This record gives sequence, structure tokens and C-alpha cells, in this order.
Amino acid sequence: MDKQPLLSRLALFASFFALGVIALGAFTRLIDAGLGCPDWPGCYGHLVAPLTAATKGAMAEQYPAANIVVYKAWAEMIHRYFVGGLSLFILTIVFTIFSQKTLRVRGNMLLACLLMVLLGYQIVLGQWTVTLKLLPLIVTQHLLGGFLIVSTLWLIHLCNNTKLSTRLTPQRVGLLLPFAIIGLMILLGQIMLGAWTSTNYASLSCPDLPFCMNDEMMVWHFREAFNFISPVGINYEGGVLPEAIRQTIQMTHRIGALVVTAYLLIFSMVAMLRFKKSFELMKSLYVVLGLLFIQLCIGMSNVILKLPLATAISHNLVAVLLLLAMLTLIYKLVVTNRKAGSA
Repeated sequence: MDKQPLLSRLALFASFFALGVIALGAFTRLIDAGLGCPDWPGCYGHLVAPLTAATKGAMAEQYPAANIVVYKAWAEMIHRYFVGGLSLFILTIVFTIFSQKTLRVRGNMLLACLLMVLLGYQIVLGQWTVTLKLLPLIVTQHLLGGFLIVSTLWLIHLCNNTKLSTRLTPQRVGLLLPFAIIGLMILLGQIMLGAWTSTNYASLSCPDLPFCMNDEMMVWHFREAFNFISPVGINYEGGVLPEAIRQTIQMTHRIGALVVTAYLLIFSMVAMLRFKKSFELMKSLYVVLGLLFIQLCIGMSNVILKLPLATAISHNLVAVLLLLAMLTLIYKLVVTNRKAGSA
């Protein structure tokens, strides 16, 4: 019996579950519940958050410096529960790959090892996020780690999706593949900028569009804005950087959005001339362009509407979907080019 379809479906389900974990993480961060529990992995020394006035009083005595807010504690713990569930999915996928001879191919084994490394580092980063009190460098890595985990799960799904590979017709697209990879790298850089913007609470630092302060000249502070060595020990909840430095971070993120948009539009226009006979490749291009347009609209809405919770979470999720769409396009380019070479 072919185990590839089963592994593909398992990885697909895990990918959607990971998207839910990312959404919960964004929700937790946006309601300022990242320190809803001052310890790790429990919450005030327990596996559940405080529920009653009695337990809340006891925890207040045990943690006198903590500001106990029940809904924030529960938001943080629910996120941790879902992370635990995702960890079980990942372990199941890794076990399935290494336990089945037909699945122990080089690609699957490399992706399984990468998953385990990412999971282990994410667990460490999760602890440091709390113990180092939302240190921006740690939280940024934690956000990126979530994106990399869902990307790895998605690649496992693609590599074992036999129906997708059979639908791809041979075509020489080797010249476009490096430019697609460059587009992926630029997109990853923009995602890193977005994570740095979020972890430094700079999302609302520029109230106007397209510039930060439309009626004032802006002073840029690149050195201070991207100083990744921050003091350890202070509480970074709400951000500590001056407003002018946060504005530099926000505007750099906006410039990055323009760079990503311009590059992907030019790449898509060139690629469409080559992909006219390939429905699968054209479909992937349309998905990338559609998600890019949606992401730009959400980004502008975040500024105009002053970062409402729903659009802020959507901004995170669409960024993940755009990343997965680019990975899908690159995977299809690799397969079609390989088929053309062997034909």
C-alpha cells in the first residue's frame, strides 16, 4: 500500500493546525497576553490558569510582582495547549516517515530532521519569550519559527502529493526558477521586518498613508531601529523604543512591502508569458498575486482602522499563506523542469 497519500494528508492537516497556532499566537500578542503567565511551561505554577478568587489570591501571594489578569492567562495557556497538540502532530509525522521504508527517501528524511530541529528550538524560544520578558530578538525568532514550521509541513505535503505531481506537464522553466527563489528570499526578508515591527510594537507608530507623518519631515534612525542587541532583564511588553525609532521600523516595513510587490509583479508578468500552456503554474501565479493584493489591502486597513484585532491577525495569516503559495510555485517549477529534463 502506498503510504505517500496518507503522509500528504497528515502533513496537510498539520499545516492547517499550525496556521491555527499562528493565529492564536498573534491573538495572544495583540491583546498583550504574552506575559499572561509569568512562568513556563505552567501558569503560576499550575497547568491551568487561575479560575476562582481563591486561586487567584493564592497566586498573587506566590507571585507578588505579577499583574494577574485571568483572560490574558487563559489566552496564553490555550496557545500553549495548541502548541502541544501541534508538537504531537509533528512527532507523528516524523515517526511515520522513519517507520515506513517507502517514505524513507532523502527529501522526506531531511524535512523530518528539519522539523525536529525547528520544534526543539521553538520550545526553547517559547520559554525564553516568557523568562526574558518579550525580548524583541527572541520573540521575532519565535514568530519566524512558526512560519518555518508550517512551511516545512507544507513541503512534506507537496513532496508526497502524488496527484499534484502527475498533473504537472514537462516544461523547461529553469531560467525562471532562480528568480522565483529570489522572490521567496525577498518575501522572507519582509516577513522578518513585519515580525520586528510587531515585537517592537511599532505597528501604530505611523498614523498616515503613504508616509509616516504626511505634514512633517521624518528623521530616520536606522542604527537604533535595527539594534538587535537589547538589554536583558527589562519588561518589553508594550515596547520601550522612542516613537521616532518605531516610526523608522514601520516605514522600513512599508518600503519592504513596495519592494516585494514590485518584484513579484514584474516576475509574474514575465512568468505568464512562459506559463501560458501550463494550467497548474498559472494557477499558482494567480494565487500569489491574489494573496499579495489582499495583504496590501489588509496592511493599509491596519493603518486606517488603527489595527483592529481581526485585520491584524489576518495580516499574519495572509503572510503565511503568501509564503506557502510561493513555496508551491517553486515546487511546481522544480518538478516541471525535472520532468522536461528527463523526457
